[in-house]
Amino acid sequence: MANKFLTIYVSSDMIRIAEITKSGKDQVLLSNAAEIATPAGCFNDGYLTDVTATAEAVRTAIFGRGFSSKDVIFTIASKKIASKEVEMPYVKNMRKLQQVLQANSGDYFPMSGSGDYVFAYSLLEEVTMNADGANKRFYRISAVAAPMDLVRCYYELAEELKLSVKHIDYFGNSVIQLLRLQMQPGRTDLVLQIEMDQTYVNVMRGKTLVLQRNVNYGKTAVINALMDVKKISEKDARTLLSNEALLDQHVTADEYAQAVQGMVNGIGRAVEYHRTKNANDPSATLQGIKVFGEGSAIAGIEKILERELGARVEHFDTLAGVTIKGQAALKAEEVLRYLPNIGSVIDPMDLVITSGKKSAIETSDMLKYLKIVLGVAAVIMLGWTGVTFIQHKVAKDARDQMQANIDAIADIEQIRQDYVNAQYLFAALDTFKYEKENPNNLMPQFVGDLEEILPADTVINSIDAQDGRVTFDLKTGWHTTAKNEVADVLVELQKLDYVKGIEVPDLTESYCIRFTSPSANSADGANGEDPYLRMLSEDPLILGDYVQVDSQSDLEKLIIDMATGEAGEDYPEELTLETINDLWVELVQDEIKVTVTLGYDYDVEERVSEEAGITGDKAIVLSISESADTTGDNPDADAAAPASDEEVIE
Repeated sequence: MANKFLTIYVSSDMIRIAEITKSGKDQVLLSNAAEIATPAGCFNDGYLTDVTATAEAVRTAIFGRGFSSKDVIFTIASKKIASKEVEMPYVKNMRKLQQVLQANSGDYFPMSGSGDYVFAYSLLEEVTMNADGANKRFYRISAVAAPMDLVRCYYELAEELKLSVKHIDYFGNSVIQLLRLQMQPGRTDLVLQIEMDQTYVNVMRGKTLVLQRNVNYGKTAVINALMDVKKISEKDARTLLSNEALLDQHVTADEYAQAVQGMVNGIGRAVEYHRTKNANDPSATLQGIKVFGEGSAIAGIEKILERELGARVEHFDTLAGVTIKGQAALKAEEVLRYLPNIGSVIDPMDLVITSGKKSAIETSDMLKYLKIVLGVAAVIMLGWTGVTFIQHKVAKDARDQMQANIDAIADIEQIRQDYVNAQYLFAALDTFKYEKENPNNLMPQFVGDLEEILPADTVINSIDAQDGRVTFDLKTGWHTTAKNEVADVLVELQKLDYVKGIEVPDLTESYCIRFTSPSANSADGANGEDPYLRMLSEDPLILGDYVQVDSQSDLEKLIIDMATGEAGEDYPEELTLETINDLWVELVQDEIKVTVTLGYDYDVEERVSEEAGITGDKAIVLSISESADTTGDNPDADAAAPASDEEVIE
């Protein structure tokens, strides 16, 4: 049976409402849609700071538009919601997973011990693997923890609108559910959702989510950065970023790189983490990049992503499994703005608390039962008044003393929370210290070190660098021990702390002989220069003191012939059969192709966590989540520091 829902997504700039019917597992029908600007002062990082004004805006948007459903699904996006991938033991009854998550929430989300959080999950995949000769079966789930007061805002909004709350979904899950309908089996793709305030980095293996990261840079951050770089107004910055021709005309490549650096670097670190983690899994190689969201239309963003990530960038033109009918006369690009609404009806998380009308009903029932219990208790107490008076007095005094002790340390939780916030803020800022350690940023340092290491007569014929892998052709001078010279170079390269590996697949050797006594009849000899006999030429050729031959055996024969006088007169006069071993020496020249992989062996995320003092289960991904503005000029700058231990989205 098809179910029709009213879906509402509130963001910092827009409120989007859609009426959607779910038909079957993978089919949804969008029959009506509307949007309206979010009223000023009504929204702060997911929180509805003015529920009444927000409700009035929703009524204005849907009034007279034919919306009929009273069952609502909300989608929430907030930095205050912590998300973490968790492996859960296999259970036959899937309903018990929620109980297991609730019971072990303190292990996954240490800040949740106060009881002020709501927990939910979505199933990523069921895994069976062989470990130590036995099959291990478990679930990969995406678990989230949302502050209870944040979720309660949306129950209050539903009550104000006289709607019945069916589900409250997390933004990341809504989008992933819809992405599963779009992805093709047998491929691994990077899917980027670039929104106004954040960018969501998703790695999809077929229809399975492999990695999800949240980068706190979106279109707004790029606009602000371009305003700072060019010293222009917000209106002008928006105009330039919406027209690639104007952008190319008025913004240089360096200026544009500065504007998008924060977002691109955050995405790059997420991709590098995925590649490092799955280096031995060929199926994890990214085959393409797909982008969508309000920020995906930033002019020039496709080119820089293709250059930095090394894969083709494509936009979602259509949505599989989604049908547009009725009053929702939306264009393809307009439909993409309603992704959180559409995805929330497929398989929503349930961030459920007792609130709104439900709370009132349960409170009313509780009062009825309480009255009955109190009546019975009163009768019993009348018979035991004299006996229990002293016991009551003692218990009351003990309770008062305990309450006094609690009041004396009431501020300890706030102190602890301030300390945790300071740790995460330090970690977010500390990440920038390691920005220079991006493999591409190490290239100038590597070139300088290579110049110091190479001997004077060793040359580089060509060099190529891509994604931290540098390949170059090295040619030594003529020496009796050329291989030793090559070995010394490789040893010195390996000593560089940012070199992760060296490959030498090819090596070619050339030979020649040098006469230790110059020929008096030679022009080179007359100038005091050593003549050479060279070998491995294309065609045998004799040119004075320079003699080229095709092979080592031909070289040896020519030397004997010269010593016995059978090779002609174009050779040094001093060379005789008796002096042959004293007058010449064989030299070697090596040519090799070297591939060097740049990067540091340590994990930046672990290093940042360690420096911030965040260890154990608290050491979640930090380097991927960055603040678009950590200065005092940004009213939302406090978002850079999580309000809890697990606030940074992993």
